[in-house]
Parts: sequence; structure tokens; C-alpha cells
Amino acid sequence: MTLDSNAANARRCQDRSGTYEAWYVTVNDPGQRRGYWFRYTTLHPAAGVPVDAHSALWAFAFDRDDPSANWGAKTLHPLPALRTESAPFALRLAGAVLSGDGCSGALDTERGGARWDLNWTSREPPFPFLRRRWQALSAVANIGAQPALTVSGTIEINGRMHRLEGAPGGQQHTWGSSHALSWNWAFASGPEFWVDGATSRVKSRLGRVLAGTAVGARAAQHPFLFNGPIQVLRNRGSISADGWNAQARLGDRVLSVSVKPRREDLIGVTYADPRGGSRFCYHTEVADLEMRLTRQRETLAHVTQRAGAAFEYASEFPLPGLPPLL
Repeated sequence: MTLDSNAANARRCQDRSGTYEAWYVTVNDPGQRRGYWFRYTTLHPAAGVPVDAHSALWAFAFDRDDPSANWGAKTLHPLPALRTESAPFALRLAGAVLSGDGCSGALDTERGGARWDLNWTSREPPFPFLRRRWQALSAVANIGAQPALTVSGTIEINGRMHRLEGAPGGQQHTWGSSHALSWNWAFASGPEFWVDGATSRVKSRLGRVLAGTAVGARAAQHPFLFNGPIQVLRNRGSISADGWNAQARLGDRVLSVSVKPRREDLIGVTYADPRGGSRFCYHTEVADLEMRLTRQRETLAHVTQRAGAAFEYASEFPLPGLPPLL
């Protein structure tokens, strides 16, 4: 049965102790070399973890031509403030909304403020990073709930208005009982392609550490969905703050993906883990993408997108010389 975006976004943790959950939207404007990242999250720590349960609203902006304008902020709210509805899916948090066809919100902090009002059309079904029946293997689950969006609307950052018309974007959903120990994640989309994937080190439900790479894409009308458990675990990959390089094989086809950030475009944030400890995540929306899909010696698709890809690096330790902003 094909997973639809309502099912992909359905709330999984239901405020259970020892869990986190996040829904987030990435929007890139390659023509203006800018990008945006909006997150709606919950954290319900396990008993004895010295962090208060809460929900949070996050907003970030990235400017490839002026890294000094890179900005991010969040506001904290009581855990029950985040509410979800199903069929159709909708999420509400402190006046902010995320649904199947758009999102909106506002936050004001000591660091400044943001307001966004976006609508979109979605043209692709969800991409689970592990096929649904195998998601319980890991303490972490990820779904590209809407991996190919065409986004329009307005975003205001610290009083400066940005208008989008047909910009590429995507919407993701992640949850679990513990964050991955380390990971690279990357995403990009455009009028005729999308790519979404990660290399991660995660704890299994039995306590073992698992490592692997999942990646999904469509380019030049060629789908490529690499998310079977044996495929993912055999493709261990590497994790680096300098970029995500992934290669996956399905039959006689090979997908190669390279997403490279500049260090000055990364914003660091701290994620409290529901089981204790922290992860330090560095994110940008203006990395460079190169993607190639081949069949033996034939190139089926070749996509490059400068300053138009999302990239993350995260681990249990902050990057030297780059302290987290939040």
C-alpha cells in the first residue's frame, strides 16, 4: 500500500516519555541563493533526564552571498501546545500551522523575529528512509513526507520581506526514542528532480549501533528508492562536516550524490536527547548539489544545483571553532 502524506505525517509519539518528534520544512531559492528552514518539534524526556518537556517552534534563514545574514531562533512552549489532526493532517503550535498544502507561523525573540506564510503543491509520494515494516529496527525514524514541493508565499526575517514564487522545497517528519549518534542528511528538489537521504549511526531497539545509508531520488522521470533494510545496512558510507557523498546501486543503475556546504554557511543547534545527553547539529540550506544516475556507461540523469541544497552534519560533539547558535 502506498504511503500518503497524511499517514507519513501522523503523530507517532503521542507525548510518550522518552521520545522526540519533529516536522520540518526546507525551502530553497537558488536564483536568489537563499534558503529557509522551519521546524515544529516536541521533546518528552525520559524519567531522570534533567530537561523540561516542551514543544518548540524554530525558524532559520541562510544567504549564500552574505553569510553574516544567516539567522536562526526558536521559542519554547508547553508540551501540550503542539496539537495534531488527521485526515487531513494538520499541526498547530502557538498560532503556527503545518498542513499538507502549506505552513505558517511567527516567532519573536531577543535575537529577532520571523514570519512565514507559505503554500505549496506536492507532486511525489513520501519516501521512508526505511521501509515501513522495518522502521522499528531503529531508535530513529525518518520520512520524506513530501519530497518534491513547489512553494509560493512570503517569509519575513527581521523586518525584511522575501517573496517566493514556485520555489523548490520539501517537508520531512522524524521521531524516535533517541537521536542518531551521528549523521549526514541532505535534500534538494527542483522542477524535474528530488533527492533525499542520510548516512547515520543509530542505536537499534536492542542497543546495538547500526550504520547505513538510505537515499531516494527521481530525476529525468527515473525513480530510485534505496531503503530496504539490507541495502541500507550494507551501504555504510561516511559522515563528515565537509559534505555528504553517497553512492547506491539498484541492479545495473548507480546513483551518486555529492552535497557540499561552506563552513561559513552552517548554523549549529543543540538537540537535547530524550534519553540524556545532546547532539550538535549543523545545518545549511545553501549547499551545492551534484547528482548523477547511470546505467552501466549510460548517464540517465545529471543534476547540479548551486546554493540550492539542504545539508546537515551532527554528532555528540560540537565542531571546533563553530559553537552552536542555539
